[in-house]
Amino acid sequence: MNLTIEFNKAEIKSAFDWQLMQEINVKNNDGQIIAKAEVDIITLNKHRGADESYELLAQEGGTDWEVPLNVYFKKQNIAADLAEQLQVKTDTKAKNHILIEAISVLPEFRQKGVAKFLLNEIAQHYSKAQSISILSMPMHLFVDADDCETEENKAYYQALNLSESDANQEALTSFLTKSGFTNVAIDDSALEEPLLFKVFIASPQTIL
Repeated sequence: MNLTIEFNKAEIKSAFDWQLMQEINVKNNDGQIIAKAEVDIITLNKHRGADESYELLAQEGGTDWEVPLNVYFKKQNIAADLAEQLQVKTDTKAKNHILIEAISVLPEFRQKGVAKFLLNEIAQHYSKAQSISILSMPMHLFVDADDCETEENKAYYQALNLSESDANQEALTSFLTKSGFTNVAIDDSALEEPLLFKVFIASPQTIL
């Protein structure tokens, strides 16, 4: 099976030009979309680091960056211990960070290397990004297949049968770990309530 990757044009997600969103599709020989990722890309710099960026994003409403920016970022970089583990440098230059908001493969194409292909293509495309994060939770908790902006996406997510999905978090953890991601330990005692998801982080270097 020959796979092709399609990066849709990145668009400004909020009121800030340093936060972008992008849809990435994997197509098979017939041009059918068989896998998809939706990503957020933020740029941090020495004038607007993690704390400042989080405050601005929070003012716009809830943000999926809350845990990453408050837990494992320091200024415009990820924390030094994670940077060493992920084989990336910390310095004063502006840094791009990616949050994979949703990643999926149609049921009939799973266990065929499609998800790994998609992650590799993201890592190659954003080879200068300092971090790539995933908040791991069942998609039916945050994706409504009947409420998509395009008919193409609606058809795709309906085909996933999200409501019937028996998302195996153990299998997903194993896949992400083998794909170069590290599970970030979160101290639930410091939170108002336990997280509904696990947090994983990688870099282009560890994925590739």
